[in-house]
Amino acid sequence: MSKWHFSYLFIWLLSLVILVTIGLAWLCYPLAISGFQLEKVVYLSSKTILYNFNQLMRFLVFPWVSQLKMADFPTSQSGLGHFVDVKHLFLLCQLVFVTLAYPSVICLKRLFKARLVWLYQPLFVFVAGVPLVIALLAVLLGFDTFFTLFHQILFPGNDSWLFNPYTDPVIYILPENFFLACFLLFLVLYEISMIGFYLVGRQQWRKSRQSSVK
Repeated sequence: MSKWHFSYLFIWLLSLVILVTIGLAWLCYPLAISGFQLEKVVYLSSKTILYNFNQLMRFLVFPWVSQLKMADFPTSQSGLGHFVDVKHLFLLCQLVFVTLAYPSVICLKRLFKARLVWLYQPLFVFVAGVPLVIALLAVLLGFDTFFTLFHQILFPGNDSWLFNPYTDPVIYILPENFFLACFLLFLVLYEISMIGFYLVGRQQWRKSRQSSVK
């Protein structure tokens, strides 16, 4: 497998981790409602909050949902513009995952069958280390500053992500700590996958050495 193959395999794995993170964040949102006491923030029941959040997520995740309309939270044009931008990113991630799925799975099968994962241990160490450096930077800067930089990089020249709670009250049920939890979830899933490949490669390397000694 060349570095080109590793590149698209890595991009596919990254898209997979992102999609799993989105799915788990959606699935676990009821825990956020109780954990962050959102009922006391917006004076709505947890059932109502979850209903509105599900409306938002269906718009963001499903290509066939073209209109965003939350039952209890109006959306300004600016807020809608940001959600449309996020939807495009989510759909792009889905497209990358589907497009690269077949060649990536074939590549993985060949790697495992030939027991050659160990050849790419340095690359897995590198890609596992980059997010840790970013996480350290986030700790040093503070999550508020990191969160701002993250949006400025992801949405250059666009400040629609700066929600006004008076015109886009949905921000009240999307607290910063919820996004922090999502970032941490992504980091854990990402590191588990990359370190997992590294450990598999290390095991293959040990077995290959034992075989060569015999």
